[in-house]
Amino acid sequence: MATAKKGKAPVISDVAKMAGVSVSTVSRYLNGSPHLKPETADRIARAIELLEYRPSAVARGLRKSAMKIIAVFATNTTLLGSAVTIEGVEAAASERGYSVIISKLDPEAPGNIERAVSTVIDLNPAGIVVLKYDKAALDALAQLPDNIPTVVIGGERDLQRDQVLLCEREGGYAVTEYLLALGHKTVHHVGVPVRSRETSRFDGWTQALWNAGAKVPEPLNSGWNAHEAIDLAQELVDQGATAVFAGNDEIAMGVIAGLTKLGKAVPGDISVAGFDNHPLGSIWNPGLTTYEQDFTGAGQEAVNLLISRLETKDEAPAPRLREVPGRLIVRESAQTI
Repeated sequence: MATAKKGKAPVISDVAKMAGVSVSTVSRYLNGSPHLKPETADRIARAIELLEYRPSAVARGLRKSAMKIIAVFATNTTLLGSAVTIEGVEAAASERGYSVIISKLDPEAPGNIERAVSTVIDLNPAGIVVLKYDKAALDALAQLPDNIPTVVIGGERDLQRDQVLLCEREGGYAVTEYLLALGHKTVHHVGVPVRSRETSRFDGWTQALWNAGAKVPEPLNSGWNAHEAIDLAQELVDQGATAVFAGNDEIAMGVIAGLTKLGKAVPGDISVAGFDNHPLGSIWNPGLTTYEQDFTGAGQEAVNLLISRLETKDEAPAPRLREVPGRLIVRESAQTI
């Protein structure tokens, strides 16, 4: 076992590191779980003693008071989907008498995810909502203790936790089907870095092309920054694209900007559709055809699932799935070929 270090006050992740266990295991020990091996419990107890670890004064106050907190983990809170989902969480939580804290995950900063999880656990929240849109969220989920009720939004199907899905696959299918119905022989795709299998907009795009017997072009990949998509316009032109489905509206706007620089008219030469229904989409030139996800509804539904589990804790219902459908919005950026 490592030795204690002098300096700032230790947190739960320090205890976990010294004891050679996960943060969630330490949390279970602190909450009196009877399912820990004696030797594991002994190592944790020894680490707590050596580090002189004590829950913060804030955490102790929260445990003794009637204050109710829901913690939200999100990687990029500036993205439309994340921001509006969090608004939905906050609105629903407020109606039920809960406060909300936001913990931003930064996968580029060493140790950030572990520290974020440790800080939230020390606050002893009533429950946690995780926006499961990327690897950072998956890493955070893996460190969360099973004694804190948790709901995930998005991502692959999670059989261990309550989950809310935004019907991304159905949305990707609807956009692609619409573009094909305009007479395009196939639809090219510029994807965003969403980590999910079988439930993503990418999967919907692929399925719609397969069902129509259309060629499935090699997808292009973009980050979350619309400026990256500008440079992809040349590749789309080189591939002979007549219709493009972008992974979100910002990327679609970047594609349109890139095509315009190349002298290509949208939708005259190439039709472009996006995803998410960004507020600027309706006033963009041309107005952006897109698929609107109900982010607000997803955040609210996550809170409903979380609080219902808190209220029926003794009954321990099996993990539940809620799907929140969206809708296709047709504007001027796509036309009949």
